[in-house]
Amino acid sequence: MSKFRMMLLGTAAVGLTAAAMSTASAGEVEKSAAVSGWVNRAIAVGDDGKDGFLIHTDPASIAGSRMRAVASAKSESLTVGATIELGTQATGNATQHASTASSINLRHSVVSLSNNMGTLRLGHTGHATNGHTGVNMSSTGSSESMGGNVINGVILHTKGSTASAAGTVTVGTTNGGDFTQARTTGISYDTPNMNGFSATVSHVNAGSGSIKAGYSADYDGVAIKATAGYGVVAGDTNDSRVGGGLGFKLANGLSLSGNYAKMNLNSVEAPARTDPETMYLTLGYDLAAFDMGTTGLAITYRQTDDLAANNDDYEAVSLLVQQSLADYGTSIYGGITQIDYSTTATKYDDVTAGWVGVKVDF
Repeated sequence: MSKFRMMLLGTAAVGLTAAAMSTASAGEVEKSAAVSGWVNRAIAVGDDGKDGFLIHTDPASIAGSRMRAVASAKSESLTVGATIELGTQATGNATQHASTASSINLRHSVVSLSNNMGTLRLGHTGHATNGHTGVNMSSTGSSESMGGNVINGVILHTKGSTASAAGTVTVGTTNGGDFTQARTTGISYDTPNMNGFSATVSHVNAGSGSIKAGYSADYDGVAIKATAGYGVVAGDTNDSRVGGGLGFKLANGLSLSGNYAKMNLNSVEAPARTDPETMYLTLGYDLAAFDMGTTGLAITYRQTDDLAANNDDYEAVSLLVQQSLADYGTSIYGGITQIDYSTTATKYDDVTAGWVGVKVDF
């Protein structure tokens, strides 16, 4: 890990030195600032195995409502940027029980220096292995993603129990999200795009570090995207996390995306535990059915194993649809899902649900 830190610090020093030298001959600097974001609301109906439910929610695990302010000062040789973004969710990832919870949370507070050598980012944000397993070539990302779905907050019900579902075992905790490292405070260096290839190296709080590589290209109408990342996690029950994704999209709109991630558990803090794994597959089809924007259709399959304990098993199949209203900056989406979860100790009732939602960008 010490070599990793030295490499990162050396990269940061080179980037800062280059930026400082560029500033001395920057010439005219163009300044700009903008406010943007979106509001995302959904209604879900379903059955948790005992009771039916109807939920009004902000699907925070996919694309929760947010507001951001972005400022930059740009010259021919250097761009200095700053971003502040707040998550603004009301009933985010709501359970099937009545809830009026709301939250404002910090998502990004980061400054950046960019030139032809790349970008140096410093602050609270997503660093190298945040979301590196999120490859999705379909246009259904508002309805479901590697991070979860609209009903992530639904509580699972123990099979055979007559009590209402209660506790902390939810759709979201059992599927595990994308297994990547959360947004946190640190420093990252992003390489420039090199014929489709790019890389990021990061160091974050608590002595953790990560690296990510990516590739994207278009070959005669066939779009390809690939990512891979590895992160060391200090002070946690897992020593490291590794994963990646690969996706293809044909010119006719047909796409296939796959993501895989694994947690390598600490043998001392989690003895006799099997390393958790998750995979997420998406078969999608985009078409121009309406003049208003792209229509996205997809079938997804997710499996997560050994997350909470050895031999626990999560499986979910979903059908998704999303319609873009491009002129309005709006997406209308929906989906249905069937979820099965069990452990060696407990069998839970299947969850069946459907949802519709609207995401409005501004």
